[in-house]
Amino acid sequence: MNYEKIIKDTLDSFGVHRSYTGYNYVTYGLTLIIEDKDRMDCITKLLYPDIASFFRTSWNCVEKNIRTVVNSVWESHNTELLNLIFNRSAKNKKPTNKEFFKYMYDYILRSSDECLMPESSLCICCPISNEYCETLELFCMKLLKMMK
Repeated sequence: MNYEKIIKDTLDSFGVHRSYTGYNYVTYGLTLIIEDKDRMDCITKLLYPDIASFFRTSWNCVEKNIRTVVNSVWESHNTELLNLIFNRSAKNKKPTNKEFFKYMYDYILRSSDECLMPESSLCICCPISNEYCETLELFCMKLLKMMK
């Protein structure tokens, strides 16, 4: 199962910029959690140090850069995907890094059970406006069908 592709597609759908250092930290961190779910229970003692070691940085930098990604996701205009993953409503507050990893982990496992996300669950954000774009989504779905 290519979990990394699901993770990156999901982050891309939220409009998270790949230039964010935290983008790679989140991707690597989620793959580590998928390998060993216990890492999610102690993210400051297990997960952050593992990510920091791999990227040769400090756990403080890892935590801060992941928080930047969480903020970017939470401010995304892709409300459909936010509701699907985080059950977000107007009253909900932004998740902590630990909650973010838990919700994303659950979503990734659900997506992998559905055979790498069926086309109907594709959510695309415009790279310019960072808002959900139905036209771009239809275009991507047509491209996927042509590639089959």
